[in-house]
Amino acid sequence: MDTDQLHEALTRAGLTEYQAAVYLAVLEMGSGPVVDVAERTDVPGSQVYEVVRTLEDRGFVETIDRDRLHAQAMEPVDVLAELRETGQLLTDAAEEIERRWERPDPEQHRVSVVKRRATVIERTRDAVADADVAVEIAMTADQFREIRSSLEAAARRGVVVHVAINGPLDGLDEELDDSAITEVRHSETPGSLLAIVDRTKSFVSPNYHHDEEYGVLVDDQILSFMMHWTFLTCGWVPWETVHETGDVEATYVSIEECVSDLAALWHDGAAIEVSVAGSDTDTGEPVELDGELVWMLTDETPPAREPRYEHLGGNVTLVVESGDDVYTVGGWGAVYEDVEADVVTVNEVSTDERASERAASRRYS
Repeated sequence: MDTDQLHEALTRAGLTEYQAAVYLAVLEMGSGPVVDVAERTDVPGSQVYEVVRTLEDRGFVETIDRDRLHAQAMEPVDVLAELRETGQLLTDAAEEIERRWERPDPEQHRVSVVKRRATVIERTRDAVADADVAVEIAMTADQFREIRSSLEAAARRGVVVHVAINGPLDGLDEELDDSAITEVRHSETPGSLLAIVDRTKSFVSPNYHHDEEYGVLVDDQILSFMMHWTFLTCGWVPWETVHETGDVEATYVSIEECVSDLAALWHDGAAIEVSVAGSDTDTGEPVELDGELVWMLTDETPPAREPRYEHLGGNVTLVVESGDDVYTVGGWGAVYEDVEADVVTVNEVSTDERASERAASRRYS
């Protein structure tokens, strides 16, 4: 770095033009009369003494009274520390400006495109930290490690967290023994970063287009529902479970997956006890109910023993008998049912002496 560049750096760090010039002159001289310093710079003789004293106050130089006032550079420990702190501050400021520039206001944009995958991960982490009901997320093992603490915290406060790891597992299965995360599945097939949080926010970024790094942020329930179906059918149902936790047999944030998994048991007459957490479709008030799953309604009623997902894309309804009441339970966006379910939990599946009778009723009704 030449003297001109060093002078520019010092002024950017907060020194005035005169202060930078005087300090560099003193550095070059080591020690000398202040009048000689003035001769080496463009600083007027009438101002050089004041400039030297301001540098002394900041710890850059010290003065010595002899026959004439001398100045010498102090050991630059404090100077170097100040410059490095200033440099770090400027670096941090640059990163924050970049972050703010790339981060659109979610209140103004339902769909936003950002330039960096890191921005998508950051925004996903923020949304997970605020999640109340459910998180569905597909990502690589490395991306999971970046956001894991937020996912674990969400799961511990009761949020259903479904994680799908795409690409190499990279030893992650061995790290999940004590994880609070509801379920983790895995496929070696490469895939994109895809997250759906509380049915309203979703985040997408391709993992394998390195020359086109970008991301999409969505704050819209309808588009998030489409993302949910992509996650469910392409990044969840076909994949292998590598971790699950909890005492329940299964927890569903998708009523379609619930019907797909339970249809065969239901046809065989099993008594299936479930819990439903959701909202009243008329009032929007929270609803929690426990009872027996007594019927399932789909576009083909009753559903097949192994229904295909294309047959579950229409109306899907669970009928739950709770105490003396019977409730119809719909999934995401339910209108005609009594309850829109956020989470369906299977608490118990059992076969009793009435199983054959129930099976016959379900088969021929």
